[in-house]
Amino acid sequence: MNFNPIMLAIPFFFLAMGIEIWLDRYRQTKLYRLNDSITNLSAGTSQQVVGIFLKVITLGLYEAVHANFALFQVPHTWWSWILAFVLYDLCYYWAHRLSHEINLFWSGHVVHHQSEEYNLSVALRQSWFQGVWTAPVYLPMALLGFDTTQLLVVGGINLIYQFWIHTEMIDRMGVLEWVMNTPSHHRVHHGRNPKYIDKNHGGTFIIWDRLFGTFQVEEERPVYGITTPINSWNPVWANFSHYEHIGHQLRNAPTLTDKLKVLFYKPGWDAKMAVYQPIPEVSRESYQKFDTEVAQGVNYYVLFQYTLLVLATFPFLQFQAQLGWGEKGAIALLIGITVINFGFFFEGRPWAYRFEAFRLLACTGLSIWLLLPIPAGLWVAGAVGGLGIVSLVWLWWLARTEVNTTALKPVSHTDTVS
Repeated sequence: MNFNPIMLAIPFFFLAMGIEIWLDRYRQTKLYRLNDSITNLSAGTSQQVVGIFLKVITLGLYEAVHANFALFQVPHTWWSWILAFVLYDLCYYWAHRLSHEINLFWSGHVVHHQSEEYNLSVALRQSWFQGVWTAPVYLPMALLGFDTTQLLVVGGINLIYQFWIHTEMIDRMGVLEWVMNTPSHHRVHHGRNPKYIDKNHGGTFIIWDRLFGTFQVEEERPVYGITTPINSWNPVWANFSHYEHIGHQLRNAPTLTDKLKVLFYKPGWDAKMAVYQPIPEVSRESYQKFDTEVAQGVNYYVLFQYTLLVLATFPFLQFQAQLGWGEKGAIALLIGITVINFGFFFEGRPWAYRFEAFRLLACTGLSIWLLLPIPAGLWVAGAVGGLGIVSLVWLWWLARTEVNTTALKPVSHTDTVS
């Protein structure tokens, strides 16, 4: 079965973001920054591509357990789908909670929390590796007899539900707050205020947090992000930064027991001091977000290139099963290079223009090579080649005329929320 609810929902995600951006501009609430939003979306785009390869492991494990050890065979009926959805959400609660409470698992989830904004683009900021660490948590469903199709469908619907709760546009929602996860509950989850850390892990239902003692009502609006910001617009580095941090912690851990504590204790464990580092207090009035300034033309160029990336990645995700692993790998590599260079541009890296010229030539060449054999491929390849030439000319013009004005620009929470 090739049904993927998330793929069907992607156009609606972008439509909803467009509406939120329009409302944000109309109300002057300043909830969006281009560098942050493109980084969020690039993390999500690359996660979908990397997932093509990693799902061979995670879904393969689930399928193997279901095929060989299932206690029952659950049919596809209306009641089984409802039961599967509720059980999946319970498993999701524990997978999500463990991703916050085990340092190694946090390395696979931290990406989603790195943004210092809170808007619909943050919902799409997903980690490459979270599914690898949390896959065993869903195996009880396989043992009970829910097949892989049921897992994928209810998991996709669960993830789609969580998209709309990443917004500051919606306040409290009355009695719904007692049962369902809402924007207010999830704002708490994304807060880095000490009292909000590791709270409200539910996906669709908030009842699990109420039952298991991790519920926290929203009081003051949170400060968003993580306690040790990565200060980078590179979505690839975002996926590896905490692994580097763990490596540093392991080198400082004196014994094997201490090293295991680094991996499996909560984030923030100091192996040398044998204590948890205190969570720093923050306030919206004084906290300064990471930001950079670049020439406006660079922003327009990156936005245009991200649009092209989405238009190219969406059909790739739809039809990747028809490609060989070598072709998939080459395309995935170029997508990774593309999103890395978006970050280089936003950070004002001096090599970004030369790297981009190489990327444009490589992407255009590979696209033409893949498109020529298909029906009407000559016309499509010609259009792609034309876009490549336009991009190269635009890049040359930027390199000659745009002065690199990149600089650190502190942004407080009071600057971005009215």
